[in-house]
Amino acid sequence: MAATSDSTLPAVKRSPMSYKTLLVIYLAMVLLPWVLSYFEGLAVRGWYEELVSFLSIIGLSMMLFQFALNARVDSLAGRAGVDNTMRVHTKFGEYLGYLILLHPFLIVLPRFIVAPSFALDDVWDLFIQPETSTGMYAWSLMLVWVLMSVFKEKTGLSYEAWRYAHSAGFIAIIILATHHAVTIGRHGRYNAWFDVMWIFLCIIAVALVLYIYFIRPLAIAKKPFKVVDCHKGSANDWYLTIAKDGDFNFDFVAGQFTWLSTSKSVFSRSEHPFSIASSPSALPQISYVIRELGDYTSQLGKLKPGQHIWLDGPHGVFTLNARNAKGIVLLAGGAGIGPIMGILRELGDRSDSRPVRLIYGNRTIEQMMFLEEFDTLQSKLDLQLHLVLEQPPKNFEGHKGFIDTQVISRAIDHPEHDCWDFYICGPPIMVKAVAKNLQKLSISNDRILYEQLGF
Repeated sequence: MAATSDSTLPAVKRSPMSYKTLLVIYLAMVLLPWVLSYFEGLAVRGWYEELVSFLSIIGLSMMLFQFALNARVDSLAGRAGVDNTMRVHTKFGEYLGYLILLHPFLIVLPRFIVAPSFALDDVWDLFIQPETSTGMYAWSLMLVWVLMSVFKEKTGLSYEAWRYAHSAGFIAIIILATHHAVTIGRHGRYNAWFDVMWIFLCIIAVALVLYIYFIRPLAIAKKPFKVVDCHKGSANDWYLTIAKDGDFNFDFVAGQFTWLSTSKSVFSRSEHPFSIASSPSALPQISYVIRELGDYTSQLGKLKPGQHIWLDGPHGVFTLNARNAKGIVLLAGGAGIGPIMGILRELGDRSDSRPVRLIYGNRTIEQMMFLEEFDTLQSKLDLQLHLVLEQPPKNFEGHKGFIDTQVISRAIDHPEHDCWDFYICGPPIMVKAVAKNLQKLSISNDRILYEQLGF
C-alpha cells in the first residue's frame, strides 16, 4: 500500500452548508416579506389582526420559496446537499399545509366569537365572493396537494403521475394564491411595490418549474448514455452499467447520485434517483446498485444493451475530499452499498493508507453483493469487513441482527477513532437508527455524513 501523509489525506467532502445553516437562510428568506411590510408605514392594528397578517404573509412566502428547494438547481443543491434541501422542503411543506388549512378559519374566527349565528355564512361567502374566490380555490387545491404529498404511497399513483400532479398543482396554487394576495392584501393597496414583490416571486417560482420540465432536458439531451449491461447482482438488487454515447465532458465524484430516465423522450418525467456505485476511474462507464421494490425497478430486467438512457446529474455531497480524517467507517444497509461501494472503490484506486471499516447489513446472505471484490480491496487497503444479517445462515461468522452499538464499537476499536469520518447510507429508518447509535458512542455530528435512499 502506498503511504499517505496526514497533510495530504483525502477524506470526506462535507456540504459547505450545514442543515442548520440552510434552515436559517430559508427562514430568513421566508420572513423577509413580513419584515418588509413594516417599512410601509401602515398603522399597527390589534394583536389578532397582526397575527393573521403575519401568518398570511409567511404562508405565501413559504409557498413561493418551497419549490426552490426541490428544483435541482445545481448552485443550491451543490452548496447545501440534496438531503438537506429535501429535508427542509418536506418539513416545511407540512407546516405550510397547516398554515393554509387554518387560514380561512383564522379570518372568520372572531365572527364565531362575536356573532356565531352568522359565522358559517361568512365562511361560505369566502368561497363565492369574487374578491376572495381565487384564494379559496388555492386553499382547496393546496389541501389536496398536501394530502397527496403526505399519502403519496397510498394514492396508488405511479411515481411519474404523482410528480406531474405535484408540479401542476403547485403552479396552479401559487398563481391563484398570488392573485388573491395582490387583489385583497392590505399592504399592496397602499404600496404597489409590495404587490410587485409577490408577482416577481411568483414568476421566479413558476420559472423554476418550467426550467426543470423544459429547459434542463435540452441540456440533458446533448449528453446521452446507453445501457451496457443490467443483471441481478443479488436476490433483490439489480446491477446496472451504462456508458457515454458520444464525445462530451462528464465527470462525477464517488458517492454522488444521478436521476435516470429510460423513456424515449428526454422530456418525459419518468426519472428516478439512483446512487453511483463506481469510481470515476471507471468512466466512460457508470454503475448502479438498484434494489427491486416494485413499480419501475421491477422492469429493469427489460433494459437492452444499447438502449438510450437520460442522465441528470451528478448531484449530492456524499463524497470524498480533503478533510484529513484519520480513518473512514462506511455503514451500508441494503442497496445503500451502492454509493458506499463507489467510495470504497475510489479509496482502492488511490491505495489509501488510512484504516477503513465497512459495516454492511442486509436481511439475508443472498442479498449481499460484492463479497469477492471485498477480498480484493482488502489487499489494497487497511480494510476490515463487518457483515450484519437479520437472518444469517448456519456457521455465519458475522453479526446477527442490526447495525447496533455493539458491532460499531467492535469496528472502531482504535485509539484515534474520534478523528475518523462516518458515512451512512441506506433506507431512512436504517440511517436514523445508525446515526443514533453513533451518537450513543459519542461520535460528533460533524463526523457523521449520511445519504438516505428515497426522498
